[in-house]
Amino acid sequence: MVFENHNTFTFYSAHALLLVGGMVLFGEHFAVVRHHGSSGGKMFEVSPAVWFYSVENTMPFAMSVSVMESSLMFGYSHRSVIFRLLPLVLVAFCSVVRADTKPNVVVVFIDDMGWADFSCFGNTDAETPAIDRLAREGIAFEQFYVNSPICSPSRVAISTGQYPQRWRITSYLAHRQLNELRGLAQWLDPKAPMLARSLKQAGYATGHFGKWHMGGQRDVDEAPAITEYGFDASLTNFEGMGAKLLPLTKTGDGKVGKIWGDAVRLGEPVTWMQRSEITSGFVDAAIPFMEKAKTANQAFYVNIWPDDVHSPFWPPAEEYNVAKSKGKRGLYLAVLEAMDRQFAKLFGYIRENPKLRDNTLVLVCSDNGCELGAGQAGPLKGYKTHLFEGGIRSPLVVWGPGLIADDAVGTRNTTSVFSAIDLTPSLLSLAKAKPPVGTIYDGEDVLDTLLGKSTAGRQAEIYFRRPPDRKNYYGFSQLPDLAVRQGAWKLLCDYDGSRAQLYHIESDPGEEKNLAAEKLDLVSKLTAKLLAWNETMPQDNGLELGTQSEKKARNSRKRYRLQQGDDLSGKSAPDYGGRSVTITTSFDSKGSDGVIVAQGGDKQGYALYIRGGKLVLGVRDAWKLTEAIASEQLASGITTVTATISTNGKMELVVNGKLAATADARCVLAQAGDGLQVGDDKIKPVGNYTTTIFAGSISEVKLKFD
Repeated sequence: MVFENHNTFTFYSAHALLLVGGMVLFGEHFAVVRHHGSSGGKMFEVSPAVWFYSVENTMPFAMSVSVMESSLMFGYSHRSVIFRLLPLVLVAFCSVVRADTKPNVVVVFIDDMGWADFSCFGNTDAETPAIDRLAREGIAFEQFYVNSPICSPSRVAISTGQYPQRWRITSYLAHRQLNELRGLAQWLDPKAPMLARSLKQAGYATGHFGKWHMGGQRDVDEAPAITEYGFDASLTNFEGMGAKLLPLTKTGDGKVGKIWGDAVRLGEPVTWMQRSEITSGFVDAAIPFMEKAKTANQAFYVNIWPDDVHSPFWPPAEEYNVAKSKGKRGLYLAVLEAMDRQFAKLFGYIRENPKLRDNTLVLVCSDNGCELGAGQAGPLKGYKTHLFEGGIRSPLVVWGPGLIADDAVGTRNTTSVFSAIDLTPSLLSLAKAKPPVGTIYDGEDVLDTLLGKSTAGRQAEIYFRRPPDRKNYYGFSQLPDLAVRQGAWKLLCDYDGSRAQLYHIESDPGEEKNLAAEKLDLVSKLTAKLLAWNETMPQDNGLELGTQSEKKARNSRKRYRLQQGDDLSGKSAPDYGGRSVTITTSFDSKGSDGVIVAQGGDKQGYALYIRGGKLVLGVRDAWKLTEAIASEQLASGITTVTATISTNGKMELVVNGKLAATADARCVLAQAGDGLQVGDDKIKPVGNYTTTIFAGSISEVKLKFD
């Protein structure tokens, strides 16, 4: 480098720094860049002595350089300057980027995971190193809420920035008749103010990879495609329309099965892969999508919504036997750790790419609380479906090295109270994108809090309403209907304001000391606000379903005569919970496999089926399958069968008048939400089938419940 003897040179540019191989070059001199925090922008030090300070992307930056004993003035100097440089590559660096570059956003929304299930949130029974590293490099939020204690409405809230009650989705979407019974919409209206659509209109590439469950499930097969909600690309599971990954299962002894096979009719192409690896399938689809956007200099918004830790739990086959020996929680923890390992690839891809690492915000949380006996919520009371803290509070980890305030990295925010509806307006603020015209969000912009620049929570209260079909669940009777969080306080009550419970959540997160009798004025104020909010929302059938007597709520019918192809769900499905079941039928099978009759799913239910040419009676209780298997192959021609399940789980199979098999499920049958089919078993299988559709004719199926 040849220059005159001046002390400094100053270079003004709206472009980025000149780099070669990650080093700053000035003639034969080079230096490694080191980052320093500075309010209002980013300060970088270049050794031996280079500094520059970047402010708004639209403004130039100044760079002053002193090199060894010599220096130069570059710019409007009256002196001659000769500036020789080695070949350089012009690249964007940190926040010094093109004016049109927007931050990327990745939202990881985990299914049915408890508040204390990440090891960085206190889990000592399992390790989640990939998520824990995000927390060390980002911020962990301890008072973040989702807006429903159950799946579908929680997904509506995080997608729209509005309470899910506005869209009549207040419980998990299921069969058409069951949705109608509960007063739910069949799918989310595509006119909803989707975050994805607003970001797409702002120039983002938008992709959804993982569980959807906002329409298109069970027998609801005419729901809109996911791409009609603002996504350029989608890949989902069995609860969504369009291309999907469907799960295979594999036990420790190598036995392979399929689940949710009927979802093929909800859209193709379909890829079958092991349930224990299915998150990697979503990650492997998301990474090329992000890479394509990066190559095109296009910002991206990507959802990766796994369903691993939602039952049924299927860890890797090599871990299955050990995990199963530890019970339901053992299976859950093995699945949790396997999911974390699969996410390491995604986080590594972003972290190791400078163009993404410094311009991508990653958010990780759960859609609701954990299932009883699987996950854990630490000191919090309650589970999934409950308005207690364990049902609605979620861990939240936010990561973004180039976006988060330096002094917030690695911290835990224990005070900021906000919720999933606040993410939509906050992420639109990050992207400098506009909401749909006329949209009023229930959420608030808490971007500064997400980025560690503030600890302010949302200003308005957070309101909740229970799922209409969950007045009594997981051993809790007469659960509260409504809840509100305001500052340090939380109130729960019924639809009419009765049975109020008041907790100082900051000091009593376990909701153990009800202060309602001591704080009557506060109870009155919060109750009035809560009931007023609920009045403004469309109503579901929670009041009717919650106040019915048990006898009236049950389908008391005891006898059914069904034909092949019958499909009963909702109110029309038999109520077999706590009863004995007798199945009488005659059939002529033309295949070695197929379902004769099934009611329920992979959690609870019963089924009569043929597998490998043998008749099988199966009972599901808490995901455990008990089978009574006939010892002999079925003969050709007409077969007459009587199968019985007693009130205490004893099973008996009589074929052509002879006792063929017995077994003992050691349980009282529990009612399943899934429907009944004759000649098939749709969506969630009760039994261990090789195929579900019955080949042949079934003359009649008689059911008797006592």
